[in-house]
Amino acid sequence: MTALATLLSGCADQRIRSESDRLMHDNHYEQAYDLLEGGLKQYPDSMLLRSGSLQARNAALNRLLDDAASARAEGALDEAEALLQRAQRFDPSGRRVSTLLAELAVERKQRAALAEAEDLAFKKKPDAALRVLAEALKDNARQPDLLALQRRLQGEQRRIQAKAAQLGLSETRPISLDFRDANLRTVLDVVTRNSGVNFVLDKDIKPDVRVTVFLRSARVEDAIDLIVSTHQLAKKVIDEQTLLIYPNTPEKQREYQEQVVRVFYLANAEAKGAAAFLKSMLRAKDPFVDERSNMLALRDTPEMIEMAERLITLYDTADAEVVLELEVLEIRTNRLLELGVQFPDSLTLTPLAPSTGSGSSTGGSGLTVSNLNRLGWDRVGVGINGLLVNLKRQVGDVNTLANPRIRVRSKDKAKVLIGDKVPIVSATTGQTGFVSDSVSYLDVGLKLDVEPTVYADDDVAIKIGLEVSSIASQVTTKSGSLAYQIGTRSASTVLRLRDGETQLLAGLISRDERSSANRIPGLGDLPLAGRLFGSQRDEAVRTELVLAITPRVVRNMRRPEISESELWVGTELSPRIRGVGGLVSKREVSEGGASVASTPSTGPTTVGLPTAAPDAPAVVKPGVSLRWQGPAQARVGEVFSVALDLDSGSPIRGLPLQVKFSQSQLELVDVEEGEYFKGDGSPTSFTKAVDAGSGVVRAGVLRNQAKGATGQGPVVRLKFKALKPGAAEVSLMAADPIALGNPLPPTPLPPLLRVNVQ
Repeated sequence: MTALATLLSGCADQRIRSESDRLMHDNHYEQAYDLLEGGLKQYPDSMLLRSGSLQARNAALNRLLDDAASARAEGALDEAEALLQRAQRFDPSGRRVSTLLAELAVERKQRAALAEAEDLAFKKKPDAALRVLAEALKDNARQPDLLALQRRLQGEQRRIQAKAAQLGLSETRPISLDFRDANLRTVLDVVTRNSGVNFVLDKDIKPDVRVTVFLRSARVEDAIDLIVSTHQLAKKVIDEQTLLIYPNTPEKQREYQEQVVRVFYLANAEAKGAAAFLKSMLRAKDPFVDERSNMLALRDTPEMIEMAERLITLYDTADAEVVLELEVLEIRTNRLLELGVQFPDSLTLTPLAPSTGSGSSTGGSGLTVSNLNRLGWDRVGVGINGLLVNLKRQVGDVNTLANPRIRVRSKDKAKVLIGDKVPIVSATTGQTGFVSDSVSYLDVGLKLDVEPTVYADDDVAIKIGLEVSSIASQVTTKSGSLAYQIGTRSASTVLRLRDGETQLLAGLISRDERSSANRIPGLGDLPLAGRLFGSQRDEAVRTELVLAITPRVVRNMRRPEISESELWVGTELSPRIRGVGGLVSKREVSEGGASVASTPSTGPTTVGLPTAAPDAPAVVKPGVSLRWQGPAQARVGEVFSVALDLDSGSPIRGLPLQVKFSQSQLELVDVEEGEYFKGDGSPTSFTKAVDAGSGVVRAGVLRNQAKGATGQGPVVRLKFKALKPGAAEVSLMAADPIALGNPLPPTPLPPLLRVNVQ
């Protein structure tokens, strides 16, 4: 009976285990776990049910957590929360699920903050949006969507502030001044009354500063620059209508000049060399250099930082690289002719010892002096070589070819070795008589050393060292060590080739000719019949080494144009980027060509700004607007296109931009140039760079000629493939139109494009 009960129990727990496995496969985790727990209450000693219960609990917990993570990544927070609540039953400690639920609550809070910040950004309230983002990032500083929006808003604010700082004073109309030995405060007061520019004077400016100035139709800002620079003064722009005037001394500069910290991460040049370059060119303060990350940090005035940026752009260029196509050919020709009759050249007579028969008087078998007395013709052995007829001719042509291709950076060395390492064993005997062997290796074969230098015009100067060696013979020393006799041919030269030009280096010829004869004296020297009485061997070996080299420039240093490589940096005491020729006034004359009249005067006079008629309408410069064009919905697996349209009434030459997309829902297929800049047939240059890992696309369009485009049309098209369901986003992070003439006002970025992937 006991055996029967045990058998029935085994069948029952196996049935329960099988049913629970089926429920687990169908994702009914709670039912499977309850079934196993109920079976354990009925059969508490069943190890099969106990192990199944533990496995089911761990499997259910892991699967639910994975499903919750996937739902959270897709933005389905409610579904993720429901899955985590189901997983609480299978978490014995409760820590894993509780932590994930807390993170999910933070995710909800941050997504709400993201929506609020996007709404504020759409309403043109970037400061409020940045405050919301900063508060939300305190809970999780690595939330990618919040960080992306924060970077985009900060970048937009920085561009607006930078453009506002570049604009300087808002007053751009021409002004004429005529003062003779006038007080500085009087001159500035007249400028204020006629231009609306406000001045704040430092307390240390001397009250007796006298100014003499004669200007006709000059810009207000240029006129002020001339006045302050010629009287050892400096100015600081407070806003577009206010200037601060102070003495141009080191103490006042430290007090009033703004400081900027700029960090440069160099991609090609060394940070230490860039720091020395800046110190030499700009007299800049000692930059901080971090060799670990190749970083350079500089703290100085905005004018110095601007000049440093221009110089670093010129300095941090990629090294040139070249592919050298090498072809080494060794041509060996062998000719051998051996013809004739080789007669015996020696005759050997050997005395023979007598036989050891019974009639012998000696008991030995060797040759003795007594035997020599009885030596006859029958006791002399004769040795003679056989007759040999030589009819031999050999012809051999051997080509040994090596065709390596190596890529090397300009002014770096590259080596090619094709051959063997021959061991050379040397023996060393110690004082105790112990002998030890040491092995060294000698390179034998083809050895090629090249050092190219790539020039800006795609010429390549190559320093070449070629060596071809072979084992001529082996030499055994008295101690038994083995050495080798090495035959070597080498050549070295420096040549300069164009990109793709092939140069042959030949003439390393080794010629060995040998002739030997074996003749019968007298008869072998006869003119014609002598061939019948001798044999002659003629051997000729000719070896020539040929090297063909072809450089292919892969990447060369770009030679900057004169507009990039030439910088006018002002004076040594007042460094700042200037136009060509130094300070050049840009006169803005009205469209009708009206001139500014002046009235002669013997005393201090001023000719003020021209004013418009009272009813003249204000001139509004046309701005630039951008907007997205794309579908609102897409299906998984579908490929769709998104276009960025540009609408401008001012001539635009180019547009660099930066786009971010949701890489979890979208896959970038292609980036194409639109028709805006090339619509009238003008040639353009289009560049693109894709970072699929971070979902960022950088593109730029520029007309090759200095000619602008106006109107409306697509600038760039992006093709995406929908990957997962959810809300996918495409946003413009940066756009800086390149205008012709005067700078444009800041360009507002369009709202992000949302595509619902189903």
